[in-house]
Amino acid sequence: MTKINGKVEELLAKHPNLSQAEAIKIITEKNARKKKRRIEKTDRGNAKKLRNETAAPSSNVDVDDSENEDQPSNT
Repeated sequence: MTKINGKVEELLAKHPNLSQAEAIKIITEKNARKKKRRIEKTDRGNAKKLRNETAAPSSNVDVDDSENEDQPSNT
């Protein structure tokens, strides 16, 4: 028995007036809503992570002075 069949049987046991097709439809719609919420939550987390990465200055950035090698220093 698959997981969705188990969920359908649980729903039918709790609500015997439902047909099996209605129970499958309810479970399928519920799963779609859960999947949509998970995606939205992940997107919010990724946006927050990206925003924090761009806001924080990176200390690992090397300054490339190779452009100024031909010019004499002022010291």
